[in-house]
Amino acid sequence: MSDYFIDMLSPEEQKVIYYVPTFAEMLKKFEKDFADNIATTDGNTSYTFKELVSRVAKRRAVLAAAGVKQGDKVGVMARNDLDAMEWFLAVPSMGAVLTMLPVQLGAEQITGISMKFGFTAMVMADEFKPLAENVKCKIISHKEISDTEAPYGDVKKESVAAIYFTGGTTGAPKGVILTHGALMRGALNGSYQPGGVFGHRVMVILPMSHIFGSVMGFLSVLYTGSTVIACPDMRAAVGQIPALRPTALVLVPGLVEIILGLAKMKGKGFLGDLKKMIVGAAPVPPRLIKDAAAFDIKLYPGYGLTEGANLTSANIDIDKKPESMGKIYPEQEVKVVDGELWIKGDNVMVGYAGNPEETAKVMEDGWLKTGDLVRFDEEGFLYITGRIKNLIILSNGENVSPEELEEFFYKDPRVKDALAREMQVGGNTVIGIEILPLEPAVAGMSAEEVQKAMEALTESINAKLPSYMNITKTIVRTEDFPRTGAMKIDRNKVK
Repeated sequence: MSDYFIDMLSPEEQKVIYYVPTFAEMLKKFEKDFADNIATTDGNTSYTFKELVSRVAKRRAVLAAAGVKQGDKVGVMARNDLDAMEWFLAVPSMGAVLTMLPVQLGAEQITGISMKFGFTAMVMADEFKPLAENVKCKIISHKEISDTEAPYGDVKKESVAAIYFTGGTTGAPKGVILTHGALMRGALNGSYQPGGVFGHRVMVILPMSHIFGSVMGFLSVLYTGSTVIACPDMRAAVGQIPALRPTALVLVPGLVEIILGLAKMKGKGFLGDLKKMIVGAAPVPPRLIKDAAAFDIKLYPGYGLTEGANLTSANIDIDKKPESMGKIYPEQEVKVVDGELWIKGDNVMVGYAGNPEETAKVMEDGWLKTGDLVRFDEEGFLYITGRIKNLIILSNGENVSPEELEEFFYKDPRVKDALAREMQVGGNTVIGIEILPLEPAVAGMSAEEVQKAMEALTESINAKLPSYMNITKTIVRTEDFPRTGAMKIDRNKVK
């Protein structure tokens, strides 16, 4: 195992933090190693690991009574409450295949997905049941729990555990098939953190339908015997930080901005016991690392994708390498082909559900083509330079990565977000930049002054770039960019 990661753990932690291949083995490990620790809480109700394991077994009994068998597919649609967490563990541990459905889906989408994936049953919170009127499979209330326990399924490392929705490496929504072994590898990787991994309290703010939220924010927390705090309402959860007092959070950059912004207004006490933020799913501006440090909080960036069970690399050398995504986690092979990162390991997906053509585009001899353009420095630290699908193709044949341009702007403390894209000037296609200023940094400036300041910034960046990469047009935004559910900038909606 890479010393970079194993050295994060103390000798005591190394005895407990090790790879188990399935959800069933993980639950058995919980009962053996962490039985009396608090596993889950919502601030009112709490369950120990021993109680959690029992409750998950009782959820398996509900599934069995509904006719769910090993290998059947089960959809779960609920917010991040205690019940949803138990169903997340119950479905794969009985040998069925889990799909956590985004709560933003409409009735037509739910019906279509249930038919496409062939759900045997759907577990639904009461608020979402009206959306399932045309669904043909069995509907189970997510509050339902049996008086008796059901055994684990006969699952192996190679057994399929879950199907996740993703934009995929080529952009269209797809279902990523992940095995027990892949998700357990992701959970273990997320356990490698500096500063002690036992005894944390982590709020599950990101939706569990999102790979980063469910693996890093949920499974990895349980993997270390720490406590998961349920957060059914992502927006309300931010305001609950002072009362629930998490010690660590798993976030996307947009949420970090909100939380640190509130702390600046309300004072450090707003953050309670918070000591650590794990941030991913979108580019992490280095200024956020500095902003967090001002509150004595360590902010650690990481990189991964759904097709690789979320966690590919992580960076704890934030003072030395703030722009890096860190080093590659153990048990993965990596190579760079024409600038694109390829990865191989037991964390890599089986393929896209019912979509062999798209699977073939991104898989080759067990290698996953990530679609990310990267470089490694001399010490093995990873840097993401762009996405192949986002490349700007110039009339002279040159390819320009918008993310590479945006990185220059993120270094300026006045820039909150930036997006480079093709624009039209005088009938010609040029490279332009849209900038969302950081409000406190431009407070008191007129719109004209802000525009001139950002144009001057663009000119200074152009001076460092090859002429073919020069940015011709600068637009200052007065409202936020359109965002995806994970709070990334939605490039497809920026016109």
